Amino acid sequence: MSLFSTGDGSNSTDREVAEGVYRFGTRRINWYVLEAEAGLTIVDTGLPAHWPQLGDWLDENGYELDDVAAVVLTHADADHVGFARILADRGVPVYSHPDELPLLRRHPQSPPGWLLRNLWRPQFFVYVLEMLRDGIRSVEPVPDPETFADGDILPVPGEPRVILAPGHTPGSCALFVENRDVLLCGDVLATRNIFSGQEGDPQLLGAADEDHDEARTSLARLEGLGSVTLLPGHGNPWRGDVDEALDLAR
Repeated sequence: MSLFSTGDGSNSTDREVAEGVYRFGTRRINWYVLEAEAGLTIVDTGLPAHWPQLGDWLDENGYELDDVAAVVLTHADADHVGFARILADRGVPVYSHPDELPLLRRHPQSPPGWLLRNLWRPQFFVYVLEMLRDGIRSVEPVPDPETFADGDILPVPGEPRVILAPGHTPGSCALFVENRDVLLCGDVLATRNIFSGQEGDPQLLGAADEDHDEARTSLARLEGLGSVTLLPGHGNPWRGDVDEALDLAR
């Protein structure tokens, strides 16, 4: 069994899921490092207990913390904000959509109603226990992030383009790295059902979306990107034409 499949260790061969893109976290929660000549961009930051994974990987691959040029958050849920404050306090700019700022500034937060209503599901209960173990109640706010708008090409290593796709949260975004055909989609799409634990095709998060109808409507914003490696916040990578992924999710 690979280190990557267990969510432990930081072996770069196991971690690399697309050209210069590395997956971290656990089976249930993903965050990514985007590698470029100009340095490293962290896309989402998991949970506080994931912080050592970054340091181990930097050491293994000849990087230093100063090589981390930016953090980009696809949205501000606690299991994506994780250790962002640690990097922010070290002078690393953190980027977020402005509609996520109210959430980003009020961590730690009380569990939402949909979470409490689904605790009876065995696999989801395990997921919640993992989040508690890995510090979800100690996620710190990021008070002064840099902001971006739909369509922006961010001035960070890898130069991802922002695609605003609200519904899961008001400012949920996907990040398209066009020259690598990589779509880092946050929670706009998932390939793991967080309630059943089943891995599968691209899907919406369902009950975890703040506005499920808007989340479904927002899928149209991703149309026409062509063949991609889809890298979600929850679940394994998916490769194929993005329009097929959207049809499966619908």
